[in-house]
Amino acid sequence: MYHKKYVFFALSIAFASLNCTAYSQSVTYDLAIKNVTLYNSKTKKLQKHQSVLINADTIAAIIKSSKPFSAKKIIDGNDRLIVPGFIDTHTHLKNVYGKISNDEKAPVNLDRKKLADTYLKYGTTTIIDMGQPEQWMDTSLNWQKNPLPAYPNIYICGGAIVSAEKGRKTYMNHVVVNNPEDARLKVIAYANKGLEHIKIYWRLREPEMKAVILEGNKQHLTISAHIDNNVTSIWDAIDLGVKNIEHMLTLPPAVLNLKDNFKVIQQRYGVGDDDNVDKFLARILLFYGYISENPQLNSRLEALLDKMAKNKVTLSTAIHFMGSIAGKTYFNTSLSDLDAPDLSGYTTAQKDMLSKCFDVMMNYLKQAHDKGVKIRIGTDCKDGGKAFLSELLLLHEANFTTADILQIATLNGAQAMNIDSKYGSIEKGKKADLIIFSKSPYDNYKNFLSEKLIVKGGKIY
Repeated sequence: MYHKKYVFFALSIAFASLNCTAYSQSVTYDLAIKNVTLYNSKTKKLQKHQSVLINADTIAAIIKSSKPFSAKKIIDGNDRLIVPGFIDTHTHLKNVYGKISNDEKAPVNLDRKKLADTYLKYGTTTIIDMGQPEQWMDTSLNWQKNPLPAYPNIYICGGAIVSAEKGRKTYMNHVVVNNPEDARLKVIAYANKGLEHIKIYWRLREPEMKAVILEGNKQHLTISAHIDNNVTSIWDAIDLGVKNIEHMLTLPPAVLNLKDNFKVIQQRYGVGDDDNVDKFLARILLFYGYISENPQLNSRLEALLDKMAKNKVTLSTAIHFMGSIAGKTYFNTSLSDLDAPDLSGYTTAQKDMLSKCFDVMMNYLKQAHDKGVKIRIGTDCKDGGKAFLSELLLLHEANFTTADILQIATLNGAQAMNIDSKYGSIEKGKKADLIIFSKSPYDNYKNFLSEKLIVKGGKIY
């Protein structure tokens, strides 16, 4: 298993039975993690000298380390930091598995272990899939309904919902609705299947959007929305009741029209056309720089953040791949099939400008946080758990505190996705999805990358 690689971790694991424990207790727990410094994700405080007692996949009790207990298996944490498992609120199974088949109606065979390799070994214990091919849903919904310790928990949204467009081939992660009634029926069908979440994509026009939101709320579904490209707006989505907005990269289109201002960006920064996804994202960064220099646009963006805070709207990040474009990350990612962003044609000076504009974007993210917008991690890229850790570093470099970062990585995502009855905090009755750091990020933020012992569903991964 993954943890066996880390001999230096020096966690002593003792096997005990009823007749060999040092204390005679009425209850013998399946697993005990003693002598840990516990991060309380609700108060953002550290509680030292704690022991976490686990039965099956659930936290049964949290006690002072000085108190006796009996357990079949004991981990001595040696005062190391223990936090809830990380929650990635914006992923796609396609980022893990690729296209698989050219036949969109063909049955699929998804290897669940690949999810563990992509997410769980880095500490991401729960993921939300924000759009997948509908023919994958039988498999992924079975995973949602039957979580196992060896794999991350998964919640799915089905296909991201879009309106019909004449002549456009539907993207594999999308599902088309033809009119408001069709949209309403799709939401009902998803709810009847057992989905708890749905996602709106920017290609969903306002009449269908209203129908999706109205029926989604009737069905008690958690609704998330990726809205940019000026078909509808984040402002409208918030007014209609959407509480979860996806990606920092979607905010500039809520402030200005991208198409109308594209030539302004080209002339101001001397960049060419967007002939790949990396250059499109680079242009979004440049828009952030442009907005910050324009008092009227800056005021409008700040007003949007105020509106989000007032309406208790959450915002996912997706900052790793943006940081990779700006040269800010400890490893590279592209949303294309390449291993690193393709910014061919960009000069050194233009790349330096991207770095500065990324800092501007992160400053707006910090402003959102300071205003009360609940930030949550949503990596939305093929590197999954590794990218999650990169985002934690980027948040610290943008002056987020370690305590806030850990809350963003855990409780904020659980609350936004309405799964906080099970995940997001270390409490009696919550699922035993836990991370024990070998080195504390409170001592050095780069210790977010340090080796970890991961407990998933009460089992050591």
